[in-house]
Amino acid sequence: SAIHCRTSASITKMATLYEMEPDDRHRFPKVTDDDKADHLQKLLRNRFEVLTGYADMKKQTAEIEKRFKYYDINNSGTLDFAEFDAALTEMNLGDAPKSEIRALFDRYDANGDEAVSYTELINGVFEVQPHPLAQKESRRMLENIRAQIAKRGGLNGIRSLGRSFRIMDDSGNGKIEPEELLYGLRDQGVEVERNEVEQIMLHFDKDGDGNVVFDEFLRALRGKMNQRRKNLVKLAFGQLDKTGDGVVTMEDLMGIYDVSENPDVINGILTPDQAFQEFAKVWDRDRSGSVHLDEFIEYYQDVSASIDNDDYFELMIRNAWHISGGEGQFENTANLRVLVIHDDGSQEVVEIQDDLGLDVNDFPAIRKKLFMQGVKNIKKVEVASAM
Repeated sequence: SAIHCRTSASITKMATLYEMEPDDRHRFPKVTDDDKADHLQKLLRNRFEVLTGYADMKKQTAEIEKRFKYYDINNSGTLDFAEFDAALTEMNLGDAPKSEIRALFDRYDANGDEAVSYTELINGVFEVQPHPLAQKESRRMLENIRAQIAKRGGLNGIRSLGRSFRIMDDSGNGKIEPEELLYGLRDQGVEVERNEVEQIMLHFDKDGDGNVVFDEFLRALRGKMNQRRKNLVKLAFGQLDKTGDGVVTMEDLMGIYDVSENPDVINGILTPDQAFQEFAKVWDRDRSGSVHLDEFIEYYQDVSASIDNDDYFELMIRNAWHISGGEGQFENTANLRVLVIHDDGSQEVVEIQDDLGLDVNDFPAIRKKLFMQGVKNIKKVEVASAM
């Protein structure tokens, strides 16, 4: 069967981690990096005023353009994070924690392409077209919607919301009416206040025609994965992409996904069968029979939005795709462990580091994996059920 269920130890550990977030975590508003980036934004704005002797916006814009061109080292027409960070450091703003600088960078990066163009920088510094993350009220609105979706829809809630919006988009122009937006949200168990609807229209009715550009709304809702999470997702895809061509077939993907490590299964929200069907529905949008790296990352961006804890996200990824590693309570627990009895009678328990798709009853394949890991002089191998 394509649905794998491994040891109960991993399920217990995952459930414990999932409960690490206290039930009353929203009782007192948490100060986020975005909140702190508000102050950094004010400092940066003030710095350009000082540098130009409090000149008008035209002269300040010229100063920004000069510095933009200087730090655009590769003449790409954009600043990546390293270039952006270097520019802030030269302006004596580099002492801020990198997470806060990253939050400001993401705020300026309006189209989410991991680079800030000159226009985006001008818009960001002068708040010509404020990003949703640039206003506390908008952030609270997004956090409220995100929390409700996670509570009702599980890890795939945002992705399900996106499917609903695309179905409603009869014209195919990527826009929906406010009533359709509300219907889609309510279908996911989300109730919004009138002022929150006004915030949505303010930021996502780009041309003032009374419709919402829903892809931009979804992008703001899911937010960005930090680099640690993104590296883990790429590592997981690398486990699947044996040929290294950036493509995995749907058949291979569905054949090795370990549904027992899905947090919604662990917490009793979905049965293994339900979780497996839900997982299958969110892939292969173009019906090509394959999944590309960018699709894989996009899927986990949606999942990431529902998980606050980086360590928990790491454990979920490691266990779902059987990636060996992790430390302490975040160590992978899903990979197959076997008892190896050596020719001299000594014994050791060994983790099979690459066991995706491995049949636990295929002992020649298990022996080959052990040999590739450097385990020698094997007399006998026993799996958990026989130990």
